[in-house]
Amino acid sequence: MKLVFFCIRIGQQKNLEEQLAQRLHRMTLSNEKKKDNEQQRQEEDKFISTVKGNEKQLFVQKCLDLLVAIQDSLLSVIENEQEHTEREYIGIRDLRLVHTLLQVIISWGMYPYFLPGVGVPLSKRVKSGYTNHELLTQQDQSNTSSLKASTKEGITQLLQTTSGLVDLISKTFKVPTSQNYTTVGSILLQRHLPDLFAALLQLAYAPAPKSTISSTPSATISNPAMFLQAGARSQQNAIGITRAERDKCARMFAWLFERADVHRCMESLMLLLGTSPLHPVPIWLRSICGRFLSKILLRPNGVATVIEFTVGDVENVSLDQLEKITKLILAVPQQMSSVESYYTVIAPQLLTLLNDNIIGSKIRLSTRQVVTFIIGRMIGTHPNLSKTLIVDKIIGTLVDSWNIEYIEQSQEEECQMDIIPEEEMEQLLKILHQMMVGGEPSPVVIQTFLGDAVIPLYYLYDFTVKSKSGLRETVLDILITYFRIMSPQEILRDLKTIVLSKRDLAGARLVYFKAGPSGGVVLCKSSFMRPLAGNQLPIDPKVMIEFIQKTNSPDLCGDFFLFLLNQYTSLQTLSDADPRLMLLILQLIMGMQDTLGTEILSKPEQILAFANNVVTDYVDRLDEAKNRYNSKKKSSSNSSTVDIMNIVSDEDREIIGNMPTEEDIENDLESLIMAINLLRAVMHENDELSSRSSQLLESSVGPLKQLESYRIQELQEPVHEIMLAITSYISAQKLSNKSKDKKNNKNPDNGSEEKFLEAMRALQDDLLPVRAHGIGILRDLVLAKDPLISSGEALDNVLDIFIRLVQDEDSYIYLNAIKGLSALTDIHGNAIIKKLGDIYADEKESLDNRLRVGEALLQTVQRSGEALSLHVGTLVKPLEKVLARRKVDTYLRVSALSILSTACQTCPMALKGFMQPLTNWVLNILEFEKEPEIRRASTMLILSLFRGLATDTLYQFPTEELRRTYRTLRYIEETDTDELTRNHARTALSDLNVIMRRELFE
Repeated sequence: MKLVFFCIRIGQQKNLEEQLAQRLHRMTLSNEKKKDNEQQRQEEDKFISTVKGNEKQLFVQKCLDLLVAIQDSLLSVIENEQEHTEREYIGIRDLRLVHTLLQVIISWGMYPYFLPGVGVPLSKRVKSGYTNHELLTQQDQSNTSSLKASTKEGITQLLQTTSGLVDLISKTFKVPTSQNYTTVGSILLQRHLPDLFAALLQLAYAPAPKSTISSTPSATISNPAMFLQAGARSQQNAIGITRAERDKCARMFAWLFERADVHRCMESLMLLLGTSPLHPVPIWLRSICGRFLSKILLRPNGVATVIEFTVGDVENVSLDQLEKITKLILAVPQQMSSVESYYTVIAPQLLTLLNDNIIGSKIRLSTRQVVTFIIGRMIGTHPNLSKTLIVDKIIGTLVDSWNIEYIEQSQEEECQMDIIPEEEMEQLLKILHQMMVGGEPSPVVIQTFLGDAVIPLYYLYDFTVKSKSGLRETVLDILITYFRIMSPQEILRDLKTIVLSKRDLAGARLVYFKAGPSGGVVLCKSSFMRPLAGNQLPIDPKVMIEFIQKTNSPDLCGDFFLFLLNQYTSLQTLSDADPRLMLLILQLIMGMQDTLGTEILSKPEQILAFANNVVTDYVDRLDEAKNRYNSKKKSSSNSSTVDIMNIVSDEDREIIGNMPTEEDIENDLESLIMAINLLRAVMHENDELSSRSSQLLESSVGPLKQLESYRIQELQEPVHEIMLAITSYISAQKLSNKSKDKKNNKNPDNGSEEKFLEAMRALQDDLLPVRAHGIGILRDLVLAKDPLISSGEALDNVLDIFIRLVQDEDSYIYLNAIKGLSALTDIHGNAIIKKLGDIYADEKESLDNRLRVGEALLQTVQRSGEALSLHVGTLVKPLEKVLARRKVDTYLRVSALSILSTACQTCPMALKGFMQPLTNWVLNILEFEKEPEIRRASTMLILSLFRGLATDTLYQFPTEELRRTYRTLRYIEETDTDELTRNHARTALSDLNVIMRRELFE
């Protein structure tokens, strides 16, 4: 022990090497005979000159020899001890001296021979003043260490020192009882394991030094398998370490790695990896440390060891720590062939940790949090593999058992078997609750865990509510998390599956839940099916409604309600619909109406879908009644014989009984008007609607047109208004989409789009002046020949809007709409006239609408002038159709004759090709028609033709028809009962007389 005191009291008047040599010589002479001072001084000088340059190495060897002696003495005492005692054999002062000796050995016998970046820097770990002063104040220490580590002497010195320290540890393990005491070996394992690891790894795996000192760091080897090859080649070098010595160091490291405490091993390897950019770690050392860290992870409890080492027993782990631990554990080691093989090793450990820290006796919240986070990331990166290795191990039994569809063995008596006992069911739910509620809210994780299990879990929730089980809140939390995170489409699909399950409706499920002996739940399998009672339902509608309400998702409530309505409507049309399913859906609909009230439909899309459903259902009922009536009428007319005794057959009575009566249809008018008002309100309250809402509005146009064709008096005005609003909105929406595309393409904008949109907004307003202003804007755009509405779909939309406006009851609106139609015919000619003529001749259109379209055609004829010849062919065809039908309303035929009269006055030469059939029509009408209005209009047409042709009458009027015309007019003048008709005939004869006299005498 005197050596240590000598070392501590080194004087400042001499350098360190001289002091070390002097103390070594005095130690050598301490056991010899004392000599005189002069002789002692001479021998001392001679010894100093002999050991010059090797003072530190000799000092380290003496310290090592002293530690070996101390260790042997301690182990001898411990081994010979008769009974175990708790007292220590090393006192506090002696322990401090042992620590100092070890620091001297490590600082002078190992670190000077480490390669750059190997080991923990002395500045961060050594506290002895003399070592700090001597070793850490040298400016070129890194260069000196690099040179020493590359020499044969340096490698030999490092190998001897390290081997000696490892031998100290091996002696400790040979005496098992020494593990209970503090020895030199235990101190090495506790405090200097990183130093031993650094030395052994460098000796075993570092690249072999070259014969020249000019080797660069780029010559290092990154593959651990190449280190031994490099060592084999170094046997031929004069400088380096032999292959046998490398193998020996590798075996020593492996032996030490296996026997040292696993946490200390991890700490040592992590220290060697370094964290400071000022102390870069060589690539070969980083690779080897990572390899052996992975070996710790691949041990039977490696994952638990890593988590315990990195986290400890804290209450909450930060997100940054979770990310680092997860990255460390999920990184696939180099020694593993694939991700699948590595996950196969760690997945069972993660499941064990999760189970132990949820219902185990020693629950660690930090470990549970870390494991949950790791499993979530595993599923996020490799969902299919993680589902097989982890998810199916947790919920596989529940999902597979729930889907059993057949009976394995037929038994005479019913047999029940527990598939998931009460304890396992509780454990399963707690694990799912931890993953859903305590883990990262990732849709991928939640879908992977509950995608297949949400159906049985809902039935479990339904059972826990009915049985008032304590697991109710746990199951509810799991389901609520799933329903809030997943998309509405996926949630609605799951609800549909629950409601429409044919197996549950038929009572054909073999697996069911029952109460456990301790108040829990057990999953059982029966050998026989369990059919439902007469009015029993597979699920409780009240429980489902309360559950949907607890999700706090207005979108889900509305979408599910609309699904129920559509499903119930479709079931009503089926003759073989399941009555139990209809009862379930009906109770759900009524329960949602009673419980949620007006809160069911909150989104515009839902309100529009609901209103569209009501309108479509009403129209379908009308069509069904009409089609059945027409088919029966047709079959009756085709029958050749008539049974006088059975005029109304039983089949007829059944059809008539099933047909909705007029009273039934009228009773639904209130709900239909409400649906139309809902459509109107949604458009009025929302300036911008989503694409889905626009699609719903557009899809409602067809049913509304059908409804309009039935001419129900109470619906004419609301249907007309909503059709106008929808048409205007759809036109504006399409224009907005086009304008967005133009802006994306950087096309110039002339401002007409804003005017068109302003007109569409005005047409949707309830105030008449505002709507009239919108008509004016639209008419100005037409007259300006704006390219925005000059062709294609835009032009058809404008025409449709004007047609809708023509049907308005207010004269201020429809007169302006007629002007708009006239403007369209003026600008676009035959294209618009043809479309207006089709409407005019369509018997399905209302009379008022046809008359107002005729007014627009009349104005077009008046303004055409000489250009009428361009449109006369298109104009005459619909007028001919109207005049050819004697059953057509009188006023419409008068309108057609008035249009022709105006044409005759405006440009009679345009009718030159139609003169013969035209005069023949008119004369036939005067001969056969008795209605005074029609006879009056026909007489006026002949008068207009005379005045239009004037002096050309005798040349253009058909010669064979002129005499007939004269006789007919004379007959009407004398005998017609209508005074105005006689007056028109008299005037026509007078004009004809003037024409003939002028032709004859002038």
